[in-house]
Amino acid sequence: MNKGGAFLTTPFGVDEIFTREKWSDDQKEFFEAISDFAREVISPQAEEIEKLNEDLTRELLTQMGEMGILGMDVPEKYGGIGLDKTAAALALEAMGKSDSSSLLVTATDHTGIGLLPILWYGTDEQREKYIPKMMTGEWMSSYALTEPGAGSDALNGTASAKLNDEGTHYILNGVKQFITNGSWADVGIVFAKVDGEKLTAFILDQDTTGWERGPEEHKLGIKGSSTTTYVLKDCKVPVENVISEVGKGAAVAFNVLYIGRLKLGAVTMGGAKRAIKTALDYAKERHQFAQPLTAFGMMQRKFADMVIRCYEADTITYQSTGSIDLAVEKFPEDDPEYYNHLYSVIEDHAIENSTNKIYSSEALWITADDGLQVLGGYGVSEEYPFARLLRDERVNRIFEGTNEINKMIISGIAMKKAILEELPMREQIQELGDAWMPVVEVPDDHPLNAEIKAVELGRGIVLKTLHELILKHGQDFRNTQFEIEAFADMVIAQQIIFSVLRRYLQLDENHPRRDAALSVTRVSILRNLELIISRSKKILRHILGVDERSSKLLKLDEAVLALDYHADVIEEQKVIFQLLLKRGEYPLND
Repeated sequence: MNKGGAFLTTPFGVDEIFTREKWSDDQKEFFEAISDFAREVISPQAEEIEKLNEDLTRELLTQMGEMGILGMDVPEKYGGIGLDKTAAALALEAMGKSDSSSLLVTATDHTGIGLLPILWYGTDEQREKYIPKMMTGEWMSSYALTEPGAGSDALNGTASAKLNDEGTHYILNGVKQFITNGSWADVGIVFAKVDGEKLTAFILDQDTTGWERGPEEHKLGIKGSSTTTYVLKDCKVPVENVISEVGKGAAVAFNVLYIGRLKLGAVTMGGAKRAIKTALDYAKERHQFAQPLTAFGMMQRKFADMVIRCYEADTITYQSTGSIDLAVEKFPEDDPEYYNHLYSVIEDHAIENSTNKIYSSEALWITADDGLQVLGGYGVSEEYPFARLLRDERVNRIFEGTNEINKMIISGIAMKKAILEELPMREQIQELGDAWMPVVEVPDDHPLNAEIKAVELGRGIVLKTLHELILKHGQDFRNTQFEIEAFADMVIAQQIIFSVLRRYLQLDENHPRRDAALSVTRVSILRNLELIISRSKKILRHILGVDERSSKLLKLDEAVLALDYHADVIEEQKVIFQLLLKRGEYPLND
């Protein structure tokens, strides 16, 4: 399965997905090496990093460069290690164990949106000049797109660029805001409009005249990362520092953000797993009413749900990276058009990139909040980690495009793929007719017969609801944000149950934690199917007329009743918690 959004049209029994159980031995060793570095080197220095310590941050970046972490995306011919997207994601998941969100923000901004524009769109001369020093950590990079009056609406920025009379330099003027690595960066990727209309990407060097840095922002969290304003005052940039071509800035800006969303999902998923262990360690030691907190059902329920969310986030992360890697592997790296192929594949997976960013960032937020609740009064004390974690995590739902913007992307891309027939949605909707349940060819005695049918019903509901939205609004659907948000929730839920079910079905019969994985799978399917049904009804009640609404909702209710899917959530949560307690940390990493 290597097509973006294919989980919306892939019926049961077609294709496997990639999961962490398919990691190679080399990938496992790489993950463990970075996990050890995160725990043993970074975590003990997390408090010092929080003091906005540039020297320490640069020292740690240099160590990350020596390990190859800063050159994960860079091919060997430029001195990198050229990892596929799965290996890059697992490395970032491992870095999520570091206890320093600030360093992660610095490093991921540097290696992602700070480096990829040059790698993907730069000339050979630009790559040779900048990338080697960026991979070692000698030079730190930044990315400047946002402006005081243009955040999510980035294309309406007003920063300007004008070619000088000699034709040797562009003169940039404007203000860029919320620049990660702002005061430390040796290199800046900056966007400005040539002649007031052609958005273009430029590389700024440390010695560029007219490039001024504002004071450090006083932020809610990630206090150990630098965030400033850039003021461009007749900033003189050589013409050879244009990235790609004049007027191609939008492609440069947004294509690197697509993969950044997937990477942010991996980092936050890793952070959520780390938070589970931190809260569990406390709960095992803290006693109330002569019992440890882990003896209480409400605590057990919280921990079980933490595990379920992490398992879901983990599953969709590697399902997505596996799909991207499979689509890219047919293009040799020495192909002159390799990067065009690469970011075309990544753009095709825009739905997956956004679902991962949304779901993992929200999973970490909820896990951090529940973890703080487990600690009670100690949770709000700065002597314990959850106060900082909660502050640091909040920005992840804003980074790489707010979660609201990403929901617009999910719904918009789904509509586009349906209308342009990039996926066989129309064909499958026609096959459904008046029904909501697709035809499912699964033996009656299959042990997961009910779960398979539940996932297929979810898929049918998503497709039918999209069909009704397009009939009602056509391409104006993109302007109906109440419906966009609800439909995006449905798509995210469907990707989760599609992937979680297949992950379980692919497990070896002798997998040591197969029972717990089944418990997670059943709870996940029940909850996400309920969400799909409720969001569909919310949309249909709004867009359909009285008679049509009654008949179609009745058909939907009949399909749900005929399925009659249920799971003993409480019993399954008990199974999940007992495994967590036994293992002492997130228990489903192997």
